[in-house]
Amino acid sequence: MKDKAQLKHILANANRGVCAERNVALIWFLFGSLTRITETSYLEVKDVFYKDGSLKSIFRMKSEYAKGGRSRDCALVLKQQRTSLLAWRDRRIKDNAFLSDDGSYGGLRGDSPLFLSYRGRKDMLWAYLGFHSKKYQTKDGEKETLVCSSLENYIRALFKQCGFKQGSSHSGRKSTASYLSDLGIDYGVIQMAIGHVSDDMTDTYIIPDPQRLTDALNQLYITVPALGE
Repeated sequence: MKDKAQLKHILANANRGVCAERNVALIWFLFGSLTRITETSYLEVKDVFYKDGSLKSIFRMKSEYAKGGRSRDCALVLKQQRTSLLAWRDRRIKDNAFLSDDGSYGGLRGDSPLFLSYRGRKDMLWAYLGFHSKKYQTKDGEKETLVCSSLENYIRALFKQCGFKQGSSHSGRKSTASYLSDLGIDYGVIQMAIGHVSDDMTDTYIIPDPQRLTDALNQLYITVPALGE
């Protein structure tokens, strides 16, 4: 992605139609938490919300979600991302989409997927995302994983529509890491954000100082408006 003006264009296009709140929140996870689209689709409400309804600042990408089967910590500190996620929560509450019985987790069922598929039926506006099996090659041989093609295809089509011809579900990670590097942010902060660690490092070293990442991300995207601004 050439510049942040392109991200504004992507967000403006995402903020259209019946899935606007979901789509904007989804985009911000790719650019704010630097997650991959498949692992993002695995997230549950309780992964990012505390039971009292407040949002976490750091959430755990579980090993069963993560590529390569290695868990990591992810940031949820970007103001625009938090704003969009709360807007998506409010939309789910309005549409009665998998709500908690006791008002916990911000009113949503903690064990329900964070992101949902729109059905548009009177009896069910939102449903669980669909997944299918996908095989890929690694140095250890062929592996198999479940992917959400609908979200992958949506992201790819959205980026292409906005002139980002080579865009993919990995573009948020790559673009944000590149922007941080261009700003002179030290490698340690970028490493925290993207979750790339050497084999001899433990997960406890992924985010040793969350405030550095909070400051860096919010300074990076300060010119990109939040939903509704």
